[in-house]
Amino acid sequence: MNFNIKMDDSKISLDLTDTRLKNVLQYCKPKEQLVLVRKFGLLTGGKEVPLQRIGKDYNLTRERVRQIEAQALMRVRRLMVGNAMYIDLIEDAKKILRDEGGILIEDSMINKIVNLKKYEFTRQEIKLILVSDFDITYLKRNKNFDKCFYIDPLFEDFLTVVSLYTKDYFKKRGESVDIYEFATHLKTEFSKKYDQITFLKNDQFFLNFFTSLRDIKLFDGKLGTADFVDVHPKTIKLKILYTMRRMAKPVHFQELPAKIMEHFPAKNIKVNTVHNELVKNNDYFVNLGLGLYGLKEWGFK
Repeated sequence: MNFNIKMDDSKISLDLTDTRLKNVLQYCKPKEQLVLVRKFGLLTGGKEVPLQRIGKDYNLTRERVRQIEAQALMRVRRLMVGNAMYIDLIEDAKKILRDEGGILIEDSMINKIVNLKKYEFTRQEIKLILVSDFDITYLKRNKNFDKCFYIDPLFEDFLTVVSLYTKDYFKKRGESVDIYEFATHLKTEFSKKYDQITFLKNDQFFLNFFTSLRDIKLFDGKLGTADFVDVHPKTIKLKILYTMRRMAKPVHFQELPAKIMEHFPAKNIKVNTVHNELVKNNDYFVNLGLGLYGLKEWGFK
């Protein structure tokens, strides 16, 4: 399809055969179909296209494309009402959210539905179904949060207020705090003013709320901002330190990469890289001979 044409319904024709949402999308206008298909990556292997890019392809403003998307989602909502297949998925999603304290980041929400193994929808199709629902809210354009889903009685203004309070708290404190200790602090701070939000009594709400916050890190039972090394150890040196402190005994440098990756599995770590860090940071690490290393803070010299 030529994406440099005016978004004219008479010039748009999409083959919806490969999506399980065909039964609702076929009743949308061609331009609505096109915006949803591209925006949610329904026919492109899950690759989402931003509204601004769609607008550029069709010489439209981002706002106009957003309006088309909103019209399309409204139509999809109406078409899903009364369809047991969609209603069951939505009810499962709402139950998951209630069990999880009312809020979940996007990937976690979709993973939990996929893991039910009840539905044949793709991840992108599940996302569109959830975004289309009236009871579930999709939070996507808030600078304080990663994309997430939440349900009443939570609402965006409340979540934003608590997120700003959290960031200000750590800015003033200057160090991390135990996750549950801070959750108790937030309960005390907000439960009276927002007594209608029952999720404030649920520790799971706070765990998922913290996970959804940008610039806030959870690690090893602690919570803090991304510049706190104990909750966001980015360098190899800090990862070695953390791992050796957890082991609480000297370790051979060749064993360290595997031990480190038990705690930080996202990236492969090489033996040479670890050994170089041990050698050059002798103000932290002590060579005990035969490849064994301990920490200076343990009293080794």
